[in-house]
Amino acid sequence: MGDIKKISKETLDNVLKNNERQYLVGNLKSPQMLPHIHDNNVEVGISHYKDFTADKPHIHKEVTEYQMILQGRSEIKNLLTEEVIKLHEGDFYIVNKETPYAQKSAANTKIIFFKYPSLNDKQVIEIDAATEFWLKIEI
Repeated sequence: MGDIKKISKETLDNVLKNNERQYLVGNLKSPQMLPHIHDNNVEVGISHYKDFTADKPHIHKEVTEYQMILQGRSEIKNLLTEEVIKLHEGDFYIVNKETPYAQKSAANTKIIFFKYPSLNDKQVIEIDAATEFWLKIEI
């Protein structure tokens, strides 16, 4: 039987006041502050970085990530090519599986992300001194 589910803006905003990331959809194993919508195929979530934040550099062996900057700015560094891409509000980008990367976001940045397939295969990786220094420079 068909079904439509909703997570209201007010509910999501309340959760993001005290958390920088909230998954909305997926086959999630970790508990969330907000009840998520179960889906075996895709994960969807939102990150809200209230302060400058550098994520831990990582790689996904099976998952492809699709992301869009809803508000603010971010920079992502492809650790294979050393290319740094500057991202602004409204920009959409994809991180293909098997691409090691580092990312940092300016204060008050919101990013919606989709992960396919829905599984947690994130592997934190070691980085060189230049990338470590780059991650510390605020944008």
